[in-house]
Amino acid sequence: MSPSSAERWASCPGSVPLTRNLPDAPSPFAAEGSCAHEVAARCLLENQRAAAFVGQVFHGHEVTAEMAEHVDTYCQWVRDYRQHPSDDLHIEVALPIDPITGEPDAVGTADAVVLSFAHQEITVADLKYGRGVRVQAEQNLQLVLYALAAMALYGVVADWQTVRLVIVQPRAGGVSEWLLTVGELEAYANTLRLAAERVRQALSEGPAHFLNPGEKACRWCRAKAICPALSAQVLDDVETIPEAASNPEIAHLLPRIAMIEDWCRALRAEAERRLIAGIPVPGFKLVEGKKGARAWDDLTQVESLLKSMRLKVADMYDLKLISPTTAEKLFKDQPKRWARLQQHITQKSGSPSVVPVADPRQAVSPAVRSSEFQPVTA
Repeated sequence: MSPSSAERWASCPGSVPLTRNLPDAPSPFAAEGSCAHEVAARCLLENQRAAAFVGQVFHGHEVTAEMAEHVDTYCQWVRDYRQHPSDDLHIEVALPIDPITGEPDAVGTADAVVLSFAHQEITVADLKYGRGVRVQAEQNLQLVLYALAAMALYGVVADWQTVRLVIVQPRAGGVSEWLLTVGELEAYANTLRLAAERVRQALSEGPAHFLNPGEKACRWCRAKAICPALSAQVLDDVETIPEAASNPEIAHLLPRIAMIEDWCRALRAEAERRLIAGIPVPGFKLVEGKKGARAWDDLTQVESLLKSMRLKVADMYDLKLISPTTAEKLFKDQPKRWARLQQHITQKSGSPSVVPVADPRQAVSPAVRSSEFQPVTA
């Protein structure tokens, strides 16, 4: 019952026994995130800039200039939370979560904890390096669990009044904060303790009666492909789609699309995993997919060969102007020159995207959008 999976096990206790013996397949995204966390921790502990680590490899991933820039952004935010010389900054803190989960000696590692004695406030900050899913601090159970553990560890050193939970996600929206009182935080303790007890029940009795599919529970669950409750829910949703859905029916089904798509991808991935492992899936087989793009095996030799063929330089090389993104990086320390270039940048409007009303982005007027798109005719 780790803090990072709290959203899953708190809402779907049956997922714990269901995923217990499943392989945790490594991914390049996880390696990239682990690398960014390693660099961030070193920068904060050693008071360095992330550029010092460019080219080094951590957790199987190389530190790039882009990663260094984002890590520095995170580190600066963390340093800024030290608003007073007496504030303590703790990095990669092992926090005791066993009072909540009931697992002996269980700990969760928080990226950064700031103890602000002047403001009687504890700040728990977490780096999210992903760019796909925007993570919010409000009601984030991972941070709530960290904060409860921080109170257990540091509660006696000061009369804390407030707790600030912070998600720093440099590649997907920046910073999200949630400020709550110690009393509001402690109200979550019983909820998580009850959820942990249900996990123990699911482990002893089996997962069947403790499965509760949902967007947060299923998003990162490794058991999506074999979860009977999720399969039943998806198939039920698909079977109830009418031939001509009314607006209310469409509105009812739209929130379920993401879960259905995730289930389809997970099912396909599980079939692939089994076939690669030599486990037969009746009616299916593995074939070679689309080949990658052709590439030269040795650029130096090919370049020499083309020169010996008296090929013109203009024909030998593909030359194009740098993009606005590259130009911005080159001129980030020369604002006047960059301002002149900005006058020549154009950008197409984004395509319309259907999202829930709760999404913070401003709604697009149908009248405006209809003038930009022409009907497609056969």
